[in-house]
Amino acid sequence: MKIKLVPKNEQELSKVFVFFTPLIILLAVSVNLLRDFYFLFSDALPHTRIFNYGVLDKISNQTSYNLLLVFLFVFATIYLLSKSIGRKLILFPLFFLSCLGIVGFESLDILLGIIFPDNLMLLGNSTFLLFFKLLIMLGLLGLIFLNLLAKKEASLFISSQFLIGSMIFYSLSLIIYSGDYVVIADNFFINSLYISSHIYVGFSFVYLGILFFLMTKGINATLFSKTLSSITFWGYLFLLPWTNYKFHYGSVLPNWIENVSLYLSLGLAIPLLSLLANYLKTVSTRDSENLVIYELVNVSFLVFFITNIFQIVSSFSNLIPILSVTSFEGAIRYGYVYSLVLITIPFVYYLIPRIFGREIIYTKMETANSFLLRFVILLTLFINAIIGINSGYAWNAGANAGNPTIFGEGYLITWSLISTPYSINLFLSLLLLLGIFLFSITTIRAISSGPITEIESVELVEEDSNV
Repeated sequence: MKIKLVPKNEQELSKVFVFFTPLIILLAVSVNLLRDFYFLFSDALPHTRIFNYGVLDKISNQTSYNLLLVFLFVFATIYLLSKSIGRKLILFPLFFLSCLGIVGFESLDILLGIIFPDNLMLLGNSTFLLFFKLLIMLGLLGLIFLNLLAKKEASLFISSQFLIGSMIFYSLSLIIYSGDYVVIADNFFINSLYISSHIYVGFSFVYLGILFFLMTKGINATLFSKTLSSITFWGYLFLLPWTNYKFHYGSVLPNWIENVSLYLSLGLAIPLLSLLANYLKTVSTRDSENLVIYELVNVSFLVFFITNIFQIVSSFSNLIPILSVTSFEGAIRYGYVYSLVLITIPFVYYLIPRIFGREIIYTKMETANSFLLRFVILLTLFINAIIGINSGYAWNAGANAGNPTIFGEGYLITWSLISTPYSINLFLSLLLLLGIFLFSITTIRAISSGPITEIESVELVEEDSNV
């Protein structure tokens, strides 16, 4: 196993990201588990300046929504961009430093959140580093566009289009989140726009970028339709940024933006159906016997599909009073995160033989772990939805009866409806931690002692024609 801390090309840099991917996911799952323990057993656990639910929730959001997202879109871009442009990356040292800088700043935000928890915002990002992260991202985007101008391929891979879109919306989310909270309406507006652009679009586009790559190259299938791919890309690009406002229906936000959010969320059916048709037709042509990769890709698509169904269903006018201002939005948020985490695992499995030259031996442990991860993530998605529906029903009933459910007897009634699902979620989080730990073992074992195989390489195309 040879991993260079100062890589000379994108293949060597990809090795670093493959090695650290299981560890980053393991960190995110561990922090989430610790936060959930403090949520359910706050009376029994010690409380300090750091170890309390409020601070752990911020650190968990920073780890899951920021560090994990940035790490994975940089990882996917490093590997797929050179494939898309048909040549090695130009100005690679600057590209490497930009990638290192943005991942480093997101990691540093976790440390600063522990040292200065008051400066860590609710959804992550500290006030110290927001501006610097934006500068580095703009520089990284500039390098990517410079490489696109030097491309040797006639057209850009659809995977790269999604990844670049994710990076653009990540940059926009940093600009949005640096806004001032003047009144409550500003708070709702900025948070909604940030969640839509950063989490919904960011995680969805990285997921779709990896999905389109794996459902063709990963399982040896032929893409059914580029037109349907374009409909998926532009549909999600224009619709997803508007979809979070509906969860503040009846609040201090203007009615017009809530109604726009409802209608555009219903419009998600168009890119979703185009994606479904494209996926089913494409995988029907697959020529691969690797069931572990195929099943993980399939279930990740199912999680993504169900998450979008939740988005659409929550836009029905007779359901929005129950689902708005509740935990149901959290089910959607984590649905996008879970789908990306799940598809990252077969992506790593696919890359290990090609960039490390080591085969993965799929034993009963890998097969059982694949089933465990698929089962846990699907069940967690539905449990989160049940929590949102039950809490929304209780909140709506209490509001109509004039008995608030945020304290007193009303709160106890609500807690009786959601305490059991929360306990099940905690157990599922433990199983998820086990699954990611086994995934880490498989990865490290394969790249250190797997059977040797042939690696792939990206050759530098000679400058024999105008770009």
